[in-house]
Amino acid sequence: MSRIEVRGLRYAYRGAEVLHGVDGRVDAGEVVALIGPNGSGKSTLLRCLAGILRPRRGEIRIAGEPLRGQRQARIARHLAYVPQGSEAAEPLTVLESVLLGLGRASWRYGPADLARAERVLARLGLGELAQRPLPELSGGQRQKAALARALVREAPFLLLDEPTNHLDMRHERDLIEILTRCAREQGQGVLVVLHDINVAVQLADRILLLRDGQVRADGPPRQVVTATGIRDAYGVAVRLVERGGTPFVAGYELARPGG
Repeated sequence: MSRIEVRGLRYAYRGAEVLHGVDGRVDAGEVVALIGPNGSGKSTLLRCLAGILRPRRGEIRIAGEPLRGQRQARIARHLAYVPQGSEAAEPLTVLESVLLGLGRASWRYGPADLARAERVLARLGLGELAQRPLPELSGGQRQKAALARALVREAPFLLLDEPTNHLDMRHERDLIEILTRCAREQGQGVLVVLHDINVAVQLADRILLLRDGQVRADGPPRQVVTATGIRDAYGVAVRLVERGGTPFVAGYELARPGG
């Protein structure tokens, strides 16, 4: 099975270690949510997987091949990365922005490339906006355009860093449906950083919970999202409700010392 594997991953900023021996995996056809408090190393881990940051120790393998030493162009064949803030309005049309995801000079785009980009836009409900300048779109539409730029590459794995930030409920729901289809219908492995635990439990097959640069839990949502686990990771006492076997955070209060 095609997968991303991480073993003993360590990374440091200016000598201060941020990731402390992280292990994990993302299989083809599954959605994995990466959750944890601010500063736990979620975005750093994603950047290491994308080849943007170089770990000080440990190993990353994509489809059995070690990531270390590979050129960015080769890494891009295996995965597409959508960073935070990637929905920022650029002076391009939606179609031009998506074509950039192919990683080629504009003069090399042919009819097949245009058809491929238009299929992705139609799939995301952006077909009618193809010629619209990005600055004229809503935040939710620009986020979809950023996802379209990643999807047009047709990479086996998608890495997304907090894609639901600033989205209203409708666009949040749409994004959940899109990423679910990527896994179920396209067979892509999806690793997504999320702050909202309730979005994570709806979207993910499996959740990785990070705290202080270490994986504290790895498993299906009902195994990871427990009152004890969330309290220990976030320092917050939560009240959970269960719907259809899935746990949801219904409310919280600040954990009291010794509580």
